[in-house]
Amino acid sequence: MPTKKQRLTFALSEAELTALERYRAQRGLKNVSQTILTLIRRGLMAEGQPALSPEAAALAATYDGLDSYGRDAVRELAAVERARCADEERFLTESAIPAEPRVINLFEDPAAAGLALAQTGQEATPYPLGPEDPPGAAYAIRVRGDSLEPWYPDGSVVFVNHDQMRAGDLGVFCVDGATVVKQWYEDALGVTYLFSLNRRRADADLVIGPGGGRSVVWQGRVITRRHFPLPE
Repeated sequence: MPTKKQRLTFALSEAELTALERYRAQRGLKNVSQTILTLIRRGLMAEGQPALSPEAAALAATYDGLDSYGRDAVRELAAVERARCADEERFLTESAIPAEPRVINLFEDPAAAGLALAQTGQEATPYPLGPEDPPGAAYAIRVRGDSLEPWYPDGSVVFVNHDQMRAGDLGVFCVDGATVVKQWYEDALGVTYLFSLNRRRADADLVIGPGGGRSVVWQGRVITRRHFPLPE
């Protein structure tokens, strides 16, 4: 039967035909012509939206060819990477406030970061912040021991600000006059938990309850590029 609709003729490679046939079968489309028309309409509907890069388009095509287990694995990995990017963005955002002066104190001896930090002018080494260092750092402290390994081995330097602590953050604390760098958590009863990141050093964890006769003074939050999950 004659039709007034325009007809187009074009050539496709063998790989393109294979991709079209796979797309058609996955979506239950009637034939290749209907498949091409569907893709054209999807493209028109998406006009004005950011176009996928060739890499993203290739990944999307691969995803469509996976079974349910493969798609679950891809979604799980994507969720992990989104969380990692969010942590990275948090690090950049929270450390982006320029600190004045650009030279901060580096406390080589952890004991120097106790109560003396803000009261007695304990000796410290001037530390010029470099381009890779967080400019919002208030001071730096050198880690001693293995309780933060492998992320912060013995002798490494961590940078500290005075932002509000959130569960799972690393912080600098003065406990009974001795300074420690630990992962922080406080429960609804006011019990403070200070965990070692290195769970082989769980013996160095500290649990400090209200009215227990022990003192704990918060000295600052360690600026990190990731958020560490609390021990189970």
